[in-house]
Amino acid sequence: FFFFIPTAFNAVFTNNNASGRYGPPTQGSHYTGQDHDGQATLSSGIQQWTVPYSGEYRIEAIGAAGGYDSTPNSSQYRGRGAKMIGTFRLNKGEVIQILVGQEGGINEWNKSSAGGGGTFVVRGSRTPLIIAGGGGGGQSVRARHGGCDASTNTTGNPGYKSWPGGSNGHGAQTADDQWAGGGGGGFYSSGRSSVNFGGTEGKGGEGGKGFLQGGVGGRSLHNDIVGGFGGGGGTHGFRAGGAGGGGGYSGGGSGKGKGNSCGGGGGSFNVGHNQQNDCCYKTAGHGQVTITFLIN
Repeated sequence: FFFFIPTAFNAVFTNNNASGRYGPPTQGSHYTGQDHDGQATLSSGIQQWTVPYSGEYRIEAIGAAGGYDSTPNSSQYRGRGAKMIGTFRLNKGEVIQILVGQEGGINEWNKSSAGGGGTFVVRGSRTPLIIAGGGGGGQSVRARHGGCDASTNTTGNPGYKSWPGGSNGHGAQTADDQWAGGGGGGFYSSGRSSVNFGGTEGKGGEGGKGFLQGGVGGRSLHNDIVGGFGGGGGTHGFRAGGAGGGGGYSGGGSGKGKGNSCGGGGGSFNVGHNQQNDCCYKTAGHGQVTITFLIN
């Protein structure tokens, strides 16, 4: 018997040029000619990758950055997405779900922005392997605050001058304020929306959806500053309302509508070996997943 051992396999999964609260609508030709050409399909923005060889794989997941607003220089203080790395044993033919987080909405008119989406790599239908939290959105933020960034542990960050993050794989569940943004979505459940979300004026942000609920980012009914795909919370969006929390294994907390504040970054998750985890890697833009075959 002879076993085929690939000389190299390196697959980079991206957001396929999508942006906003929904993932890419089609796969298109983005992976044509690459090592994973023909191995991935798409369902509601989530990529379904069929493992080509049994063996050890290095997986690097990067969460998306949060948004920023019209405050001068606020782009340099927005919440940063995590980078999580681990080694995993995968089996030929099994299906791995990959949701690549998208950048939180940027508000060029007013003083709050949306949370970035978390990036999820999931075995089968509901077994997480590695998740990188997205960064929280900023509201008139004028300095670096650690809670705005994603967390390398499983709990979502509380942001700065903001509501608490989620825990145990759930979305952020506190947004008890008419000025609040939306809480970030987690793996098992969605983030909570502001008490005033909806209605004719729609003041307040919507919570981001959890991974198991589809991962769609939260809405804002003012200026349409939405959370990034991957559970990012929508911003309040009106005048100086609260920022959205980042999506992740557990959702980042929603902003309260205070000046120089931010929504919390999402929590992360990693059950791999040889871990390398960085809370504060992605300073701008969308997430990414890189999968490299090591040995069978």
